[in-house]
Amino acid sequence: MKKIFVLLFVTLVLVSGCKMFDDSPSKVVNKFLNNYKNNDETVVQELNDYLETQELDKETIEDYREIYLRQYSNLKYTIKDEKIDGDKASVEVQITVYDYYKSNIASGDYFTANQADFVDDKGDIDLSKYLAYKIKKMLDTTDTVDYTLTLNLNKINDKWEIEPLTSEQLNKLHGTYEY
Repeated sequence: MKKIFVLLFVTLVLVSGCKMFDDSPSKVVNKFLNNYKNNDETVVQELNDYLETQELDKETIEDYREIYLRQYSNLKYTIKDEKIDGDKASVEVQITVYDYYKSNIASGDYFTANQADFVDDKGDIDLSKYLAYKIKKMLDTTDTVDYTLTLNLNKINDKWEIEPLTSEQLNKLHGTYEY
């Protein structure tokens, strides 16, 4: 009886241990995307670092921060497929995000057709007025779009790591990908 108990205990420990170290590519992608949804400190810092490189005034930077944190918080996703080939893997994800691409196109079309709405006191085009209009339209956007996102991973020291995102992948996450 004692041998059965010991065997059962060892089996339980091994199974539990394997579950604790279960580091599948899909789980890594799930954690990665949840970091976006939860506006994780790392994601917010990367966004702040990027925005600080833009030649924008503080108010506009704050507006863009709000736009993208809203985007991330409302991200919906479903993991569709996982492929593993040795130390390389890819995970296909269906994401749903606000359609900022559509909003940007509509803002640009409005600007082209109604330039008089964007002039300063001297009669010159004031791009800051257009930027404010575009930001308002993005903040008002409720339309969403679905994209397929394929994330590539490499196994390094027995741990799956996502490769840096490409411009296309970032544009999809931001809802600005040209479809």
